[in-house]
Amino acid sequence: MAKIHIPAEFEQKYQKLLGSEYLDFIECCKTKLPKSIWINSLKIKPEKFYSQFEAKYSDKNIFLKQLPFHENAFEISGIDKPGSLEEFKEGLFNLQEKSAMLPAIALDPEGSEKVLDMCAAPGNKTIQLATLMEGKGKILAIDKNVERFRSLNFNINKFGLAKQVKTVRANALELDKKNYFDSCLLDAPCSSEGLIRKKADALKNWSQELVEQKAALQKKLILRAFDSLKKGSCLVYSTCSLSPEENEGVIKHLMQKRKPDFEGVEFRGFKLRKGIDDIGYRVLPQDNNSQAFYLCKINKL
Repeated sequence: MAKIHIPAEFEQKYQKLLGSEYLDFIECCKTKLPKSIWINSLKIKPEKFYSQFEAKYSDKNIFLKQLPFHENAFEISGIDKPGSLEEFKEGLFNLQEKSAMLPAIALDPEGSEKVLDMCAAPGNKTIQLATLMEGKGKILAIDKNVERFRSLNFNINKFGLAKQVKTVRANALELDKKNYFDSCLLDAPCSSEGLIRKKADALKNWSQELVEQKAALQKKLILRAFDSLKKGSCLVYSTCSLSPEENEGVIKHLMQKRKPDFEGVEFRGFKLRKGIDDIGYRVLPQDNNSQAFYLCKINKL
């Protein structure tokens, strides 16, 4: 892996935040990230996909390993570009980092629900939601970025989800549906600190000012997301950042403005750390050989 770029300001912040664990954190971030995939169980059952894949590729030293937290989740090894495989081109699996799979699993939507995927592009979590709902119910997937929206539509069509998923290019802050959805996934735009293991220059444009800008947007988005839900519904908030301003600070803002309830989450074989002040959960790369992540599951009473 190429030498990662770490701004001095970032290093100072995270040495203070992580204390004695900073060295483990940064050393893990310097290593190559394992590749993982999510099976499109609307087209093929995971066990069938696994058996066919093993028969076809084991003699080429390409292997799958079941991840313990969901039957659709696998680690793939022996190939640098899994997207070159025919099975990917046919929409039988999607490329997705394993910690990024957790928010949709935590939301656990039922097939009868109306679900909002609030900042959806390029659609990895939308695909997950659709498979978790077994192709039933309805998903509204929103994103305002033109290029990312194209990717969202491409993926929805490629994975055969057009009947279940409606895509809308719009600013999520202008969403006017209140007390409407049964559940919502808000994987918020963030400073992308957790992507160091994917891109050596992920922190090239990082600054504390950027963190504060993202946090200001996230606070607006989470209020809009919460208000869009019916009473008794669920919201999962997540980012690929570990900055408290973008995570626990955003949830505290929601607590000040609304009256949410919180639900615990756990994943078989995957370690979560309690967030600051026990708000939500943090994923540290060294715990699971993953990227960094944050998530919080919220109920609207």
